[in-house]
Amino acid sequence: MHFLFRKIPNYLFDKQNVLRQIAFTALFALVFINLYAPFNADSWFRAGKAELFLYSSLYILAGMLVIVISRLIFIQLAERFSIRFLGYILWNLIEIFLLALAYTAMDVFFLENDTTPFTLFVQLLFVTIFVLAIPYSISWLYYSWLDQKRKLGELSSATSLEYRDRRMINFYDETGKLRFTLNSADVLYIESTDNYVTVHVQEEQRVKKIMLRNTMKRLEKELEKTLICRCHRSFMVNFENVRMVRLSGTNLFIYMKNTNQDRIPVSRTYTEKVHEMVNMLSD
Repeated sequence: MHFLFRKIPNYLFDKQNVLRQIAFTALFALVFINLYAPFNADSWFRAGKAELFLYSSLYILAGMLVIVISRLIFIQLAERFSIRFLGYILWNLIEIFLLALAYTAMDVFFLENDTTPFTLFVQLLFVTIFVLAIPYSISWLYYSWLDQKRKLGELSSATSLEYRDRRMINFYDETGKLRFTLNSADVLYIESTDNYVTVHVQEEQRVKKIMLRNTMKRLEKELEKTLICRCHRSFMVNFENVRMVRLSGTNLFIYMKNTNQDRIPVSRTYTEKVHEMVNMLSD
């Protein structure tokens, strides 16, 4: 229910998106009515296929004018006021009602339909709901996907820049005192040993171990802005130096560059986090 009182995203009242949505809706309605003739739509015009296409095109064009006017008003309101999802849904329902009413009026006054106005309105209301609901839902999902993709791209870009700028990493002990600073590219992985952690560092052609009195939990927090990611209760790995991430049976393992460590396990608790890191670096 909280969803209904959230502010609608900007893409729902972006002019370009609205125009594309209307064009897509018109095309969908034209194809749908001509191919499937819902509720015997071809009998509304008492015409053949060619005439049905012409009449339905004019019919839909007239309906789209109602939607265009409605959407233009909505855009103006959304730019001035904070529209919630509840208001957006109600606006769409009113739009469907008015469109069905407009179609009913056209049928009564121009097509001389013998059906009673109320029955005709009910029929057209169902058709209008169906014809609008599908393209509206598809376009909504599509614009939502594009928006999420854009936000993820911006986040990845900003994060990558932050990582790139942070070439030196400070390591503090459990009291918060700075003990040493390393180039991020030299750090291979970190291993927990009781109340200490061991930082495995690439030094020329060999691996050097540096002991630090600290906990993995505290260190994980301190290194969250780097490419060093926790993958296990006892291990953190530097993804700058990851050679391969591989699934073996039901278990996931990380293989590091230039180390004698055969493989570093990934526990289920950190599997999703490791996947996120891999996906980010793969883009």
